[in-house]
Amino acid sequence: MKNIELLKNFGLSEISESEKSKDVKEIFSGTRRRLVEVKLRNNEILTKHKAVEPITVLCLAGAGVFRAGADLSEECELVAGTLITLEGGVEHEVEASPALDLLVTKFKDI
Repeated sequence: MKNIELLKNFGLSEISESEKSKDVKEIFSGTRRRLVEVKLRNNEILTKHKAVEPITVLCLAGAGVFRAGADLSEECELVAGTLITLEGGVEHEVEASPALDLLVTKFKDI
């Protein structure tokens, strides 16, 4: 049985290549968690949405703003190394300034 699965090596603090203004890729989906890589370019905004499950967001590179709450009044600046957590069902959006690479972990109930 294999215990370690290398998913990806990230170039931390360096904006990775992306031709799209918004690029969202699932990099892992297991029984208890899902990992998604989000790349935003050209001041792109990932508009208001919510996840059913709790999430963590790790900023890998770039800069931006994470907003949360029904009126998006709570803000957290995102820079490389910023790690935030959010409960399920909370509306949120992300804005790149001007580019941003994120790793989102969604925690599933079993």
